[in-house]
Amino acid sequence: MTRSWGFSRLWAGMLIALILVTFPLWRGDEPLLQIPMLPFLHSWSPWGQWIPCLTLLAACAAILASAEGARRWLWWIVAAALCFAFLLNQHRLQPWAYQSAIYAVVFATMDRETARRWLIPLAASVYLYSGLGKIDYQFAHTVGQNFLAAIDLPGVGNLADRFEHNTLAMIALLLPLSEMLIGIGLLMTRTRRLAGALVIALHVSLIGMLGPWNLNHSHGVLLWNVLLIVQAWFLFLQRCPNPIDPNPSSDPGDSASTAALSATVPKLNHSIGQRFAATLVILAIVMPATERWGYWDHWTSWALYSPHSSRATVELHRSAREHVPAEMHPFLIDDDDDGWYRLEMNSWSLDRLTVPIYPQARFQLAVASRIAHQCDLRNSVRVIVKGVSDRRSGRRIEQRLLGRKEIDTAQKQYWLAR
Repeated sequence: MTRSWGFSRLWAGMLIALILVTFPLWRGDEPLLQIPMLPFLHSWSPWGQWIPCLTLLAACAAILASAEGARRWLWWIVAAALCFAFLLNQHRLQPWAYQSAIYAVVFATMDRETARRWLIPLAASVYLYSGLGKIDYQFAHTVGQNFLAAIDLPGVGNLADRFEHNTLAMIALLLPLSEMLIGIGLLMTRTRRLAGALVIALHVSLIGMLGPWNLNHSHGVLLWNVLLIVQAWFLFLQRCPNPIDPNPSSDPGDSASTAALSATVPKLNHSIGQRFAATLVILAIVMPATERWGYWDHWTSWALYSPHSSRATVELHRSAREHVPAEMHPFLIDDDDDGWYRLEMNSWSLDRLTVPIYPQARFQLAVASRIAHQCDLRNSVRVIVKGVSDRRSGRRIEQRLLGRKEIDTAQKQYWLAR
């Protein structure tokens, strides 16, 4: 018989940890940063934000304690709870949460060997798209240089101290190129184990650069990197047995009743369930190719540490300062003493929700609209909407909006967050 795959249980345990370190996001601590996907969900009760959160934690805990047959159904609950959480607040579409929703459906419908075959190309696509998204002007001249400044090579020292800016920009592009090559290596059987070892080295390096001792990124980012190290072992390095049991959902240690339940599940799972899971995986692999044209979000396209993403700069007039919550005041920055304060949205989100702001102009514009309406700001709010940067020049198309009316009109161009 095929052994129960410890990877799915371990993913459930790490998902609990990720939710706990980003708990303010899941319990809905900051109403102004809650942007649902559908307009009628704006009126959802604040207590309702707890429903998907508690369901997720309970289902994941049950997965850790349950036999294989029961875990199949619990993973469906995890997938449904995550999707409901995303509907209530797009901010929860963190890359690891989006990935977990897809994995939950795979774990719910596929046996160990089938799941591994489908997850390998999906996991490889993360590195391919992540690398491709950073091969541009913005990464080479901003985030890439920050990464290089955090590296001290033995006998060489800090690269930022040894090379001029343009040379560093060329060196910075080697980082995403290496990431893409690793992704290609993961797709080929002959190079998969080597590429898997390089994936582990990549994430160890990222933890070294992004940890509190260096660039000090959020705990969720660091923990996700740990999870991806574990994933690399299970998907790319661990050797799996060749024989596949005709009833792979049965665990040698299962009780007779659980085994009986498992025996009745595969007929459904191997038809409708597995096709549904396969369709989700294919969409997750293909759709990120449309990210630069705005058809798929940046984070769900694995545009990680990629500064090319669309965004919105929100500014409030000094007369509006006393109308907004006091919790926002530390994040209103007076850049040029012109009477307008720039809202540092990323710092605000990190402080209140322990996660970065969702990197999408649509979402950030919706936050500006929410502030304008809830704080009754009319012409004392303005927004600069910036599109995706040009890959070669780094330039962006900008749209300047003054007042609540123009912001609401601009929102109509988007399918979500109106």
